[in-house]
Amino acid sequence: MRRTTYTNWISKILKEIANRRGDRMIENPAVQFTLDAKAGEYDEVSDETYNFLLNEVEELSKFWCDQKEVPAVQVLGAIFRKMNLDQKTIGAVAERLADRYAEEVKPFTEKNIVQDEGNLDWLFDMETEEKNQGLSPKEIYKFVSDRIYGQDRAVKAATMLLYNHIHAHKRNILFAGPTGCGKTEIWRVMSRLYPNIRIIDSTMLTMQGWSGSFKVRDIFSSMSQEEAEKAIIVFDEFDKFCEPLYGSNGTNYGAAAQNELLKLIEGGQIYFPADKGKPALELDSSGISFVFCGSFERLTDVKTESESSMGFGNKIQKKDAYVQYEKEITVEDLVRYAGIRQEIGGRINQIVQLQGMTAEDYKKILQDKTISPLHQLERQYGVKLRLGEREREKLAQEAERTKMGVRYLRSKIQQMLDEQLFQNDEQDEYELEL
Repeated sequence: MRRTTYTNWISKILKEIANRRGDRMIENPAVQFTLDAKAGEYDEVSDETYNFLLNEVEELSKFWCDQKEVPAVQVLGAIFRKMNLDQKTIGAVAERLADRYAEEVKPFTEKNIVQDEGNLDWLFDMETEEKNQGLSPKEIYKFVSDRIYGQDRAVKAATMLLYNHIHAHKRNILFAGPTGCGKTEIWRVMSRLYPNIRIIDSTMLTMQGWSGSFKVRDIFSSMSQEEAEKAIIVFDEFDKFCEPLYGSNGTNYGAAAQNELLKLIEGGQIYFPADKGKPALELDSSGISFVFCGSFERLTDVKTESESSMGFGNKIQKKDAYVQYEKEITVEDLVRYAGIRQEIGGRINQIVQLQGMTAEDYKKILQDKTISPLHQLERQYGVKLRLGEREREKLAQEAERTKMGVRYLRSKIQQMLDEQLFQNDEQDEYELEL
């Protein structure tokens, strides 16, 4: 019965996504169940049956993360994360979907997938192995590099961190690069291979007992203990987290917050006491890998001024939006110029510098059928989109100027498409204009 329930829900969600309604809000099944119970719908059933139904609904509602409604695509993502699919299974699913796509309008047959469009038992029947254990570095690298433009050094570093991590060899690395260069996007792509990657906005992180709703312990709020102890935690905007933050009494709360984070990074048994209704949490952080991402503009500015005054001005283009050093950033630089505690800096195994994206890079991205947001929207909406050379040039220039990266391109193209769809949503082809 439970399998049938899951099948019906997944089928419903897939239909929404297939019909270009992935952003449609899907109601948590617990909401209707509660209303039905209050209305007396289950008064006649036995306690055993009621408890069974209740447990089933509670299991399903976990995919909604305690929210009344979430987009269909978000529910599907939560379901796949819960399944912990290994690479072999992912490949098998991809092959079956590719076969179906290749057939286009041909009906399903027993050999292909299913005859009944609502039956998705094949998703549950596939055998799974220890997740991702069979991935080679080259397989990981190809998967990510096919979806990320440039930044080869960073992709290789991320590849080896993931490979070592899934073989129980934790690593800590730091990505430093200008806004919009793809630091965080690499890890978003990685999370499609390894679901236990959590990207944390460091600017929201506060120390225990201090004001703010997001504490160190809350990093693990959506994970089981087993998932938490095998996680890769990515701290986005980490440079902002490390900046000094002084209270009215002169206390540097930024340093205190780093001290709390240090306990987690050091590895070993960590205990978080109960806090505001949240239960106590104990876990072993020895197997957790940490990634620190940031633009570190303060570091580049201060170091530029320092080295320029020492006679190195010709080697560094000061005030350039994408400052590039001939001499690489060191742990000493992080401690001296970025405010990172020595104890944390000493636990960073590798520092990777990413390069800023230029207008020429963005023009190439727009032409790449794999990673171009133009082609991604074509696939999403099932239409042909045309973008003139003038529009491409202007978008590329603006993306470089705003430093917002590929997300700027996607946002602008989406706006242009929305305008066209508003005028006429029945065309197969649209000419996009700024």
